[in-house]
Amino acid sequence: MRRLWILFHPSSKPGLASGMYWLTVFMITVLTVPALSLAANNNKIPAEQIEFFEKEIRPVLVKRCHACHGSKKQEASLRLDTHAWMMKGSDTGAAVVPGDPLKSRIIQVIQYHEDDSQMPPEKKMPDNEIAALTRWVKLGTPWPFSEKDAKLAPTNGAYDYETLAESHWSFQPVTKPQLPEVKASQRVSSPVDPFVIKRLEEKGLSLSPAVDRRKLIRRATVDLIGLPPTYQEVEAFVNDKSPDAYAKLIDRLLASPHYGERWGRHWLDVARYADTKGYVFTSERRYPYSYTYRDYVIRAFNEDLPFDQFIREQLAADQIDRKGDDRSLAALGFLTVGRRYRGNIHDITDDRIDLVSRGLLGLTASCARCHDHKFDPVPTKDYYGLYSVFISSYEPEEKDLPLIGKPKSEKDYKVYQAERAKRQKKVDDYIHGEAEKFRATARLTVGDVLQGVAEKQKLAAGGDQKPKYESKEAPHRRYVDLWRSYLARNAKSQRAVLSPWNQFAALKVKPDEFPARAAEIVQKLSQQEAETQADKRVNRLIVHALKNNPPENIYDVCRAYGTAFKEVEQAWLKELAEAGKAKKTLPEKLEDPAAEELRLILYDADCPAASNDEVAASMFNRAQRNKIRQLEKQLETLDVTSPGAPPRAMVMLDKDKPVTSHVHLRGNPGRRGDQAPRQFFRILAGADRKPFEKGSGRLELAEAIASKDNPLTARVFVNRVWMHHFGEGLVKTPSDFGVRSDPPSHPELLDYLASRFMEEGWSVKSLHKIIMLSATYQQGMQESQQARLIDSDNRLLWKRSPVRLDFEAMRDSLLSVSGQLSEETEGRGFLIDQIPTEPKRTVYSFVDRNNLPNIFRTFDFANVESSTAQRPYTTVPQQALFAMNSPLLIEQSRFLVKDLDLEKIRKDQGVDTAVTKLYQRVLMRNPVTEELELGKQFLAHHHDQIETPIRMTGWEKYAQVLCTSNEFMFVD
Repeated sequence: MRRLWILFHPSSKPGLASGMYWLTVFMITVLTVPALSLAANNNKIPAEQIEFFEKEIRPVLVKRCHACHGSKKQEASLRLDTHAWMMKGSDTGAAVVPGDPLKSRIIQVIQYHEDDSQMPPEKKMPDNEIAALTRWVKLGTPWPFSEKDAKLAPTNGAYDYETLAESHWSFQPVTKPQLPEVKASQRVSSPVDPFVIKRLEEKGLSLSPAVDRRKLIRRATVDLIGLPPTYQEVEAFVNDKSPDAYAKLIDRLLASPHYGERWGRHWLDVARYADTKGYVFTSERRYPYSYTYRDYVIRAFNEDLPFDQFIREQLAADQIDRKGDDRSLAALGFLTVGRRYRGNIHDITDDRIDLVSRGLLGLTASCARCHDHKFDPVPTKDYYGLYSVFISSYEPEEKDLPLIGKPKSEKDYKVYQAERAKRQKKVDDYIHGEAEKFRATARLTVGDVLQGVAEKQKLAAGGDQKPKYESKEAPHRRYVDLWRSYLARNAKSQRAVLSPWNQFAALKVKPDEFPARAAEIVQKLSQQEAETQADKRVNRLIVHALKNNPPENIYDVCRAYGTAFKEVEQAWLKELAEAGKAKKTLPEKLEDPAAEELRLILYDADCPAASNDEVAASMFNRAQRNKIRQLEKQLETLDVTSPGAPPRAMVMLDKDKPVTSHVHLRGNPGRRGDQAPRQFFRILAGADRKPFEKGSGRLELAEAIASKDNPLTARVFVNRVWMHHFGEGLVKTPSDFGVRSDPPSHPELLDYLASRFMEEGWSVKSLHKIIMLSATYQQGMQESQQARLIDSDNRLLWKRSPVRLDFEAMRDSLLSVSGQLSEETEGRGFLIDQIPTEPKRTVYSFVDRNNLPNIFRTFDFANVESSTAQRPYTTVPQQALFAMNSPLLIEQSRFLVKDLDLEKIRKDQGVDTAVTKLYQRVLMRNPVTEELELGKQFLAHHHDQIETPIRMTGWEKYAQVLCTSNEFMFVD
C-alpha cells in the first residue's frame, strides 16, 4: 500500500560519508605536498638536545607562539609549529639563523627592544624562556624530525606546469574515445550506454530493468520543464506504441517555453543570482534591473543559444556584434548581479574572478588572491592577470544603463518619465545650490587654499611656521590639488597677478633668510607697478597687500593674496547688490582695472574657485554627500518599483585606458608586487601565452574560455548537466576540477560527451537528448544486494536513485495541479512568501540576498553569496511541518478542490469518480482499489470541516494529503 503521508528520505549515513570525504581530502593534501629538505634534522641529534627541545623549547613555542603563528593563523605569514615552516620565514625574511642568535629575528623581537617589534605583544616572556630560546638558536635549532613535519612542510610555490598538464586528467586535451564493445549490446540505446555498461560488466554487474512508461514520462517532464505531466499526457505516452514515442516526448519538452525556466534556474545558481546588492548602507539595496539577466538566461536556454556564445555574451556582450538586438547586453548581469561588499572594489572583483574560474572552468582561482594556490596551478600573478581584466572595466550609473526594451504600458512609461524628471531635478538643484555656496566661499578664501598649497609643496615656509586659516577648517585636499595644478600650469606666466607668486614660490632659502629676500622681491614689484608701460606692470592690489604686511614667510604671501582677492570679491558683490536695489542694469565689470584683473581670475572657468557643479560636488562634506544619496535613492527606488520603468541591461564597459594591476602582496592593495598583465591562466594558455590586447581583455578572455582547445569548459558544463539529470555528477565536485577533486567515475564518457557537445555546436538541447535517450537514464530503481556490496554509492550507475523535488519544482507542481499556474513570464520578481500566492513560476520570484525567505532556506535554496555548484540536500523537521501546515499547501489544496469541483462530481457521479479525478490530477494515475477504500473512509470521517486552527473541508484535507505524499514529492 502506498503511504500518503509525507516521509522524506533520510540521507544515507551522513556522518560516515562526511568523515570519508574529509579523510580523502586529508590524504590528497598530504600526498600532494612535497616535503622540504630538512638539513637541520638530517644528522642525528644528540639525546640531550632532544630532551632540551622537548622540555624547554616546544612548550614555549606552543604556549607563546602558536596562537598567532600556528596551523590556524599565520601573522605576517610566519608559522612556527614545524621546523620547515620556521626556516621558511615570514614576509620580511628569515625568522631564524641557526647558530647566530644576534642575526635571528625571533630572538630580537622577544627581547622587547623599545625601537623594535615586541613579541608576544601582550607581555614579555620570562627571562628563563628567552634564555632557553637563545641557547636553542645558538645550538643550531635542533628539532626532532617527525612524520608531522613532513606532512606540514611548506611547498616552494613553484609549479611544473608541463608535468601537471600531462598528468592530471582535467588539464589534458578533450579526446573523443571509441565506443567500447559490451556484452549486453541489446541494452544500448545511446552512445552513453556502452561506457556505463562496460564499467558495470567489469564488476559483474548490469543495468537495472527499464522503468515503466508512467514513471519515465514524469521523470523526463520534471527534469526538463520542472512540472508534472498531465494525466492525459501520461495516458497518451503510455498508449503510444511508436518506436520514437520517447524521442518525440523529449523534443516536445525541449521545445516548451517552460524548459528555459527550469534549466535557466540551474544556471542562476552558478551565477549567484539575486535581486539585492547585500549591505550597501544608504543607497537603494535592490537592483532595479537584475531581472533582465534572469530573463536573458531563460531566453538563451529556450533558444538553445550555443554554450560558447553564451559564455562570450556573459563576459563581453558589449564587444560583440549583436546584429541590432541589444537584449543580449543583459547577459553581462553574469558579472554585475553579485554582492556589493559595501562598495569594496577589490572584494567585488574577487567575486567576479571566483565566478568565472569556478563557474566556467572548475578552478578555485580565488584561493590565489593572497598567495600562490597551495594545490592547483594558479599562481598569484595569474589571479591578478584576471584582476587586471575586470578592473579595466566599469559599470555605468543606473541612469546610463542601455535600454533593451520598452515597458508593457505606454501610459505607465509616461508617468514614470515625469516622476523621474521631477526627482532628478531635486538632485540637480541640490547639487547646484551647494556648488554655488562652495564657489562663493572659495572666492573669499583664496588665502587659505594658497597656504594649503604652500604646506603641501613644502615651500620656504619659515621654520616652525604653520598655516593660519581664516576659515574654521583646512581647505579640502582635492581643492588644494586643483590649485596646485592650476598654479603649475601658470608657473611661467607673466600675468600681472601670478608673477609675484611665482617669484616667492621659487625662493630656495633658509627660513631666516626669507624676510630679506622677500623684501627685495616686494621692492622690485613696487618698481614694476610704477612702470608706465602696461605690459611690464604687476597688479597694484597684490603689491599693496604685500607692502602693507611685509612677508616673513610664504604663508604671509598667501594671506596677502587672500586679502586682495577677498577685497575684490566683496567690492563686486557690493556692486551687484546696489545695482539690484536700484533696479539698474547689472555691472559687466569693475571700474578699477587692477580689481577687474583679479575678478576675472576668480570667475575664469579654468580657476578652481569657479569649479563646475560636478567638480564642486567631489569636495562636498559628509552631510552633503548623505543628502545627495538620499535624493538619488529616491530615483533608484522609482526604477525598482515603477511599472513604467523600461528594462535596462546591467552592463560593464571598458575604461578608456586599460589597467595593468600589480600583485597585491598577501592580498593587501597597499603592498604592490610585480605587474600582472591581462592574460589567461598559464596552465590553460601555455607558456607562450600573450597578454590581451583589446581593451580590458574581457572578449579575449571569453574566447579563451569558450575555445575548443580549452580542456575544462566543455567538461565542466557537461558534468553540470549530467548532475541535474542523475543527482550527482560524473565528477562529484562540479566547480572544482583541480588537483584535489575526485577523478570522474567514467572519464571516457565525460570526454565523449564533451567532445560530442562541441562537435554539435555546443547545443545544450542536443546534450540533453543524448543523455536522456540512454538506457542508463531510463533504467529503474531495482535494488541488488550484489551491486550494493560492490558499489554502495551507485557511482557505477547500476540503478536509478530517487530524487526529491527541489523547492521550485515542488511549488510549481502544486500550482500546476491546482490549476493556478500562470503563463505570465519575465519582469520584476514577486515576493515568494505572500498570501495570496502569486501564481507565476518560482523562478520569477524576488531573491533577497540580505534576507533570504525562510521557505527558501527550509528547502535548500542556493547560497546567493557566491557561485553555487550544487545545492545542499537536507532532511529536517521543518520540511514536513511545511507540508502539513504551510499556508501555501492549504491555499493550493483549496484551489485544487474548487478547480475540480469535487463535491459536485461526488453528487453527480459518486465518490469513487471524485477520488479518481483527484488522483488523476495530482498523481497522474488512477487509484487502486485499496486507495479508493482508504479515500472513502477518510472522507466519510471528515465529511464536515476539520477542526484545526485553519478549518478545512474533508476534500481539502484529502487533497493536501495527496500533494504531500512521497509519490508527489519524489521523482522515481
